[in-house]
Amino acid sequence: MLPAAKPPVSKTAPPPRVLIVDDEPALRELIEEVVGEGVECRVLTASTVAEARKVLTTSTIQLLITDVNLPDGDGTSLLPLLQRLQPTASAIVITGAPSLDRAIHAMREGALDFVPKPFTHEQLLSRARSALDHQAKLDKQQRRFERLKVAVKRLNESRRTISRKVDLLCNDLIVAYGDLSKQLDGVRTQEGFRKFIENSKDLEQLLCHAMDWLLRQLGYANVAVYLTGEDGEFQLGAYMKYTIAGDAPVTDALKRVLLPPTSREGLLHQPAKNFQGQFTPAELTTLKTQDVLGVNCTYLGESLAAILFFRDQRSAFSADDEALLKAISPIFAVALASVVRDSRPQEDDPHFSQGDDTTQDPNTGPRRDPADWWKNGGDSPY
Repeated sequence: MLPAAKPPVSKTAPPPRVLIVDDEPALRELIEEVVGEGVECRVLTASTVAEARKVLTTSTIQLLITDVNLPDGDGTSLLPLLQRLQPTASAIVITGAPSLDRAIHAMREGALDFVPKPFTHEQLLSRARSALDHQAKLDKQQRRFERLKVAVKRLNESRRTISRKVDLLCNDLIVAYGDLSKQLDGVRTQEGFRKFIENSKDLEQLLCHAMDWLLRQLGYANVAVYLTGEDGEFQLGAYMKYTIAGDAPVTDALKRVLLPPTSREGLLHQPAKNFQGQFTPAELTTLKTQDVLGVNCTYLGESLAAILFFRDQRSAFSADDEALLKAISPIFAVALASVVRDSRPQEDDPHFSQGDDTTQDPNTGPRRDPADWWKNGGDSPY
């Protein structure tokens, strides 16, 4: 039975449009009824890939729900077109013959969800609501980005105008330009980190590359990366020693005392001695002189990891270090979510190699990735 209550919709915003693509009239009408009555939206339908392509090129769509097997092709072939024409739109793929390979293919093509048949009304409605919520967040971010581009353009125009005015007005221009420069520096930092880790083949290499890049920016430090497990609890994922070995008493103390405020506040920068009442005497002996900098890495509101840096407080972390760690944390969370979702190698896959951390040079043969120096037992590059 469909729920009677419908989610609230803005009075000023038009209802989202949902395109349902299925060649079975009964199933298409059922999906239309479930979604149309359960969500405040406008429903469009198509029975073939060709009809769906025509709708996508002529109408704005917030959600695509498509079957895989259609009379004139594969429903997943619509996903690249949807991504190109309407990059913030969500997509749900349904099929009566689900498989892991097909699900992974759909996700990589841009599908937000993959629903096997048969499904209940409640399951479909829940997935549709979730997909529309996701689309609304992306659309909001896109509008903010467009407003920022307009603001930057206007700021540049204003700068050229103000530069011809008296020296008193130039002071205001310098302040405004400085703020913009800081924003652009943050974007450059994020893009530099994104490019450095984007070719990570698996979770281990992602952690490896991320720590390597961060240590190049922040300098010598002990690093502990904690990952969120299926039970929602943080588990140690990687540890890098600078002055303090990552023995269980140390990593357990960090998890017990420093992870909760880091997770709660998002960013933590305090001397460890500020928490001396929570450490045992033995733990305090090891950590009391350390300056701690930690960040919580979240994806779509869910905490996926937390990173803790600590070193002697005589070389305390700076405000710039805080800004850098805060800037890259969402990039790391997105990369982590992508690796967990997409990297599922199987032993019968010819590209799968347990523990492989090398690349192939056509002239010299296997070549280790320099970012994996700590895992390979190599010398520190710092």
